[in-house]
Parts: sequence; C-alpha cells; structure tokens
Amino acid sequence: MNNTNNVAPTRFKDMEFRDMEIIKGIKWAETMYETLDAGLKKSFLNWVVVVLTLSQNEVDVKEWKKTFIDQFEERCCEMVADMQELHEQVINNIEKYLKKTQVLCKDLQMEMPVVGHKKLGLYQEQLLLKKRIIELEKIVDARQAELNELHQKQLKLCTSLGREPMFFNANSLPSSTELADIQAYIEKLEQETFDREEKFYSVKEKIIEIVTELEYIPSTKFESDVIGQNESKFVITDNNMRALDKFYYNIQKELEDVKEEIGTLRNKIEQLWVLLDLEFIEREDFRKKYTGNSKKTLEALRTELQRCVQLKKANIKVFIDKLRQELSEVWSQCHCSESVKNDFRFLNSDCYTEDLLELHEVQLEKWRSYFEENRETLSLLDKHKSLWDRMIELENAANGPDRYNNRGGKLLREEKERNLLAKQIPKIEEILMEQAERYEARYGSPFLNYGETILDYINNLYANRENAKQIRLSARKAQKEATPMSTTKCTTALFACTSNMVSKRQLDTPLTDVKKIRLTPRKVFAEPRQKLKLPAGKTTNHNISRAKRLSQERKKRIDKIRRVSKKLDYKKNDTYIEFKNDLTPRFDLRSTLNLVDEEPSTSAAHPLPGPSAIRVPSTTRNITKTPTKIQHKSPKSSTKSPNFNSKLTAAKSQTKLIF
Repeated sequence: MNNTNNVAPTRFKDMEFRDMEIIKGIKWAETMYETLDAGLKKSFLNWVVVVLTLSQNEVDVKEWKKTFIDQFEERCCEMVADMQELHEQVINNIEKYLKKTQVLCKDLQMEMPVVGHKKLGLYQEQLLLKKRIIELEKIVDARQAELNELHQKQLKLCTSLGREPMFFNANSLPSSTELADIQAYIEKLEQETFDREEKFYSVKEKIIEIVTELEYIPSTKFESDVIGQNESKFVITDNNMRALDKFYYNIQKELEDVKEEIGTLRNKIEQLWVLLDLEFIEREDFRKKYTGNSKKTLEALRTELQRCVQLKKANIKVFIDKLRQELSEVWSQCHCSESVKNDFRFLNSDCYTEDLLELHEVQLEKWRSYFEENRETLSLLDKHKSLWDRMIELENAANGPDRYNNRGGKLLREEKERNLLAKQIPKIEEILMEQAERYEARYGSPFLNYGETILDYINNLYANRENAKQIRLSARKAQKEATPMSTTKCTTALFACTSNMVSKRQLDTPLTDVKKIRLTPRKVFAEPRQKLKLPAGKTTNHNISRAKRLSQERKKRIDKIRRVSKKLDYKKNDTYIEFKNDLTPRFDLRSTLNLVDEEPSTSAAHPLPGPSAIRVPSTTRNITKTPTKIQHKSPKSSTKSPNFNSKLTAAKSQTKLIF
C-alpha cells in the first residue's frame, strides 16, 4: 500500500516496507510468495540468457536492463494500485450499504443490525451487508404492495359506504402492528359492506312483497332504485341506508293502516249488509271481486260503505229497531242490570234520526268491546251458574221423597257428580275473584254481574242456599208439630201391618224383642233383576262389576236404614187392641191390610213399639195381593233369624203403606 495520503505507488521506493512476518502463518501468502519468487528468478535468468545472446555491449544491456526493471516495477505497482483501489471501493460500498440499511430499518421501524461482530474481511462484510439490504428491500416492497392493496380496498369500500378513507403516510411504511390494525380496519369495512348488502337485499324483498300487495307505485327516484331490478344503482351509503329504513317503515305502516282500515270497512259493510238484508249472491260477488289489501280494494270498500250508508239513511227506523234488538242481546251477554239499561235514555226514543242511529251504534260498539275484553270472565260466570244450578238440583233430588229409588245406580252417579261439582265450583270462584281484582286494578271500578260485584254475587248464592236449607228444615219441623196425633196413629198402624207381614213371612224373631225389629223399605227386599244368561264358562267383566257395585250400594242402604232404626225410641205399652180402639172413632184412618182376626193372646204377647219416635214418610204403595193366611211360629223357634231366602221375603211387595 502507499503512504497515508492514499496515493497509488508508481515506484518501489514509494511503497512502505513490510516485514515478512505479516505473511507468516498465512498459507496462501507464503505459497504465492514462493511461486512469485521462483517465477521471478526463472524469468530473470531466462531474460539474462537472451540478453547475453543478443549483445555484450554495455550500452545496449543497460537500456534493456532499465526497460525490464521499469516494466516489472510498473506492473507490480499497478497490481498494488488495483488492490488499493478495490480496497477503497469496498470501504465506500460498506459505508453506502450501512446508510441504506439504516434507512430501510428506519422505514421498517426495525433496529439497526450490528456490523463487524463476526470479524470478517471488508469484502465479506460488504457482501453480507449487500445481502441484508436485498432482504430488507424485499420486505419493504412486500409491505408497500400490501399497503397499496389495502389502500385501494379502503378507497373502494369507503366509496361504497360514503365515508372518508383513512390517511396513509406515503413517506413512511407502517410497522407490522400498524399494518395489522389497518388490515383489521379494512376487514371491518368489508364486514359492514357485506352486512349492508345483506340488509338491502332482505329489506328489498320485504318491500317488494308489500308493494305487490298494495299495488304501490314508486313516487321518487330513490324508491325506483330500491324496487328496480338493477341493484348496482343503489349505493349502500349511510344516507341511503337511513332512507331505506325510512322507506320500509313508511310502506309497512301504510300496509298496516290499509289492513286496519280494510278490516274496519269490511266489518261495517258486513253489518250494513245484514241491516239492509242484501242478497247473498250480491255480497259474495263483491267479496270475490275485491280481495287482498290493495289500494284498489280499499277504494272499492270506501265506495261500498258510502253506498250502504246512503241506503241506511233511507231505512233508518228499521236499522234502529235492529240495533236495539242486538243491543238487548249484548246486554244479556254482558250480564248487565236493569239500571245499566235504563241509563241509556234513547232506548225507547221514537225520534228516528241519524243522531239516534249513531247513538245506538256507539252504545252497541261500546258493549261489544266490553264483551270481547271480558269474554273469559263472562264465560266463567255462565259456567258457574250452570254448575251451581246443577248442584242445587242434585241437592233437591237428594232431599226428595223418591231419593231411595236407585234405578241403575242413579244414587251413585249423583254422588259422583256432587263430588265433582264440589271441586269445580270453588276453583271457578277463585279464578273469578282474581279476574275481578285485575279488572278493578285496571279500570278503577269493580266488575259487576247483574249489578253485583263478584264477591257479593258468590256470597248471595251461598246465603240463598243456606236459607233454602233452613226453610226446608223449618217446614218439616212445622209439619211434624202440626200433626202429631195423626203421625202417631199412622205409625201404630204401620207397625201393626209390619207385625202381620212378619208373621206372614214366618219370622223367627219374637215380637217382644222390639230392638230386633228393623223397619226396612220394601225396596231392600225387592226381587233382583234377572241376570243375562251366558254360556257355560263365560262371564263378562261389565256384569260382574255392575253386580258388585249394586251389591255394595244395597249393603250401604241397609246399613243406613238400620242406623236410623236404632235411634228410634219404641214404646212397649201400645198393643194392637189399643191401636184398634183408637181407630174406632176415626173413619178416615184405617189399616190397609185385610187381616184375619187374631187371638187376643197373640196380640197381647207381642206388644208393638210406640209411634212417638217414628218419622213417617209421605209416600204410599198400592197393594195388589193380600195375604190370606197368617202363620205363627211356636215359641221354640223364636230364637231363629228371619228366613230371607223364602220367596215371600224376596218378592216385590205391592202393599199400600202409610210409609
């Protein structure tokens, strides 16, 4: 190398002297030195041989020697200068690459890489920097391309959405984080664009349905763009989307208004048709011709309503009479009291004018609305009244004179029905009270049923029911106290007849044991119905269950009659002779049995119970067959039980009794 002035050497003397130690250990340098040294010696010696051959003149040899040395020195200096120039060029490149790397790292917002930490030569460091710059430039190009693409997307999306695009600094590249944020922003714009397009197509479909139903004609360019088939004309900007929502709301509201008006008009027209008594064919033709909810149908209904109104005015008296009849029916359905009906002062007015007609229509519409609002409560009141009347009917049947005529399990069915009503009626009353409370909370006035509140109505029903029971008990008590003598004599006659029939049936129980006598209704010993004969080995579950049920009912009736009989307090002093003497002055009372004269000893031996403790029912039975023979058992058989298997005991009695 040259001196410190970095001037290329032209002579050997300009070169700095170097020690051979600098190549010590460097194989390629040592090898190159040996090669050059040997080559120089060989070339020099060959040159000398040629010179010696050419001339021995000192002048010529001197000139040739000078030429050889100058050329050799020049070539060596040139080679050193070339390498020195390359060295300077490498240094310049490294500086340039370092600056460029610094700029790229700054644009990419990256840290500057460390140079020379690997202790490489300048040429290798230059190559490494160059390679790193190429990589950084690729990253910059890719990021710039991505940024440009995002910028183009943003411009397109913002144009569609009618928004201002986000500002991008063209002098600096965004970082990876900033680029991710920009990407998220673009994705958000894309999603919003997609959502708006979906909403547009969905709302457009609904608008077209409404437009078709209404037969709507667009009045503005915007409405034409929305309804038209070319969707590209509609730009999904913020203003257009707001206008789309408003258009859809307005046309939907218009459809609802048209539907409501058409429904109202149809109801009014139907009512007027009924009032005008128009022909069915004419009505049906109009209904078929004007269907749907189009504006054309609306105009036709308005015209028809005007026509019917004109006809109504010409027959106003007939219409008022019909309205009064309908009003009376609605009042009945709404459980209105007479005071409510009297409050309508125009009910009996004979001044037939349009005002009077309108007053009746308003009144009718008022109570129709009341009925619709309280339909459930009114229906429950009707059901409650029906169930209550049925319960009262069953109670009256249970207290009637023919309550023991149990034909086909009637008593059991009535008892089940009474139990069912006892469960249903309180539930309905509870629901009625809740609905009455809600009505009062909503309107601030109580719900009235024929002028009574629900609570008063239910309390009055139970009070009337209890009063009716008390009246029945008082009537029975008064009847019993009014005719004590007749009851006593009739009871005595009853026991006389019972005594004869017991003798007739050959009862083993002695008549002196009064407590063992049981006054059992004839129906208990009625002959059972003839059962359906089935083939051998075959039975029916229905017949078995029915027979079992009838047997249980019969047993219950017998037990009940026996319990009542135990409560009777019989007197043992009255005999049949005393009964006969008592009947002698009274021709209106007599025994209904054609009895055979008995021996006084027999009557005296079997005293009958007194009549004071016996309650005599008012029903009687006819006698068609009179016993003609009286048999008495001997005292030995007095401990035996009655023979209930005899035909006489099981046969139906046709004796007319005061019982």
